[in-house]
Amino acid sequence: MSKFVENFDADNEYLTIPDGFKEVAHDTRSRNGEDVEVVRYQQSDKIVQNNPHVTVVYGDDGRLISYNNFSVDSPDALPDDSEAVDIALNVFDSLDSEYAEELSLMRIDEQERLFINDDGDEVATPILWVKFAHMNGSYNWVSVGPAGQVIEFERESLWDYGQSRRATEEWNDDDWVAAREHRGPQLSAPSALA
Repeated sequence: MSKFVENFDADNEYLTIPDGFKEVAHDTRSRNGEDVEVVRYQQSDKIVQNNPHVTVVYGDDGRLISYNNFSVDSPDALPDDSEAVDIALNVFDSLDSEYAEELSLMRIDEQERLFINDDGDEVATPILWVKFAHMNGSYNWVSVGPAGQVIEFERESLWDYGQSRRATEEWNDDDWVAAREHRGPQLSAPSALA
């Protein structure tokens, strides 16, 4: 039976936690000057950088800020752009309809998200990255993957125009966290400085 990410104590059926995944880490971090809860789900207890996992970030008021599912390995096709936009808008509306009203579509990019499977092989998940601007000046997106599955959701991401890179901390990115903890190299722009 599928599990779903909660938003204000209600399951959100767009955002899944794969069968067999369990919570393995729950930490308080700072994001845009706000204390946030970073929760990691995966099958094994041991955290291995870039292994199959789901990371969820909640704001200090309990709102869902981001969701990343680095475990999707599917031969299914991506939806078309129109369907991807509909899915993205439905996700935002289901999480915070008032916030969603102030979003403006910016663009749709074809990208990939990578993880290392249990056999040690790199898996590339194709996505349509549906990006929005918000009236509050932030950038926001939903990444839609094979068969319309939501791979990522993020809200309230800020941009450092002087550095031409993200300004918001990336607790949902294992490589960024490794750089932050001095276990790996600084990531190139557009990633945030660690």
